[in-house]
Parts: sequence; C-alpha cells; structure tokens
Amino acid sequence: MSKRILVADDDPAMLKVYERILARTSHAVEKASTFAEAAALIAARDFDLLITDLMLPDGLGTDLIKFFEKKRAGARSLLVTGSARELPAAELPENYFEKPFDVASFMAAVAAALE
Repeated sequence: MSKRILVADDDPAMLKVYERILARTSHAVEKASTFAEAAALIAARDFDLLITDLMLPDGLGTDLIKFFEKKRAGARSLLVTGSARELPAAELPENYFEKPFDVASFMAAVAAALE
C-alpha cells in the first residue's frame, strides 16, 4: 500500500537526492523547502512519514517533528543533519542520519518507519 512521505530540506540538491532515492518506492513524496511550507502541508494533509533536515531557514527540524507528532499520534520521522554536534545529544531523536548518509541504511530506516 502506498504511503505519503513529506521531505523538508532547504537545499535543492538534497531535495533532488531524496526524490531520486524515494522514487524507488511506490510511495507518494511531497517536498518543502522551509519550516513554514512543511508545517502548512502537515496541517493540510496526512503524511505517514516526515523526513526533515535539522536546520531549515525559518526553524528547526526537531520543532517540525514535534508539530508533526502533535497532529498525528504515532507519527514517524527521520532527522537528517550536516552535523549531529549542532544539537545536544539529549535533543537528537532516535532516528537521525548525518550527511552524507548511506543510502541503503537510510532506505532501511524509511521502510521500517512505514511498516
């Protein structure tokens, strides 16, 4: 069954990477390049998975994850960051990846989150 994935990243090149690797799945993928754009999509639609960069131009991915979790009980998300050192360890979610990430490990995490 096809799931809905929202990807939030302000880097157009990374959005293309996500688009290319997620195209291998049968899931519908929507993209946002700002916190505000992603939050509006979350408010308007139901997503099964949020993939977000830590640093968005107008907010933090961790705050976007919190917003997503408030909208949908049991929401699943993956955080991607250029450096995990940008946040204290206590603030890092369980599922995070540092750029550049291993595509196979990332896709395994996506599949697990959507089960």
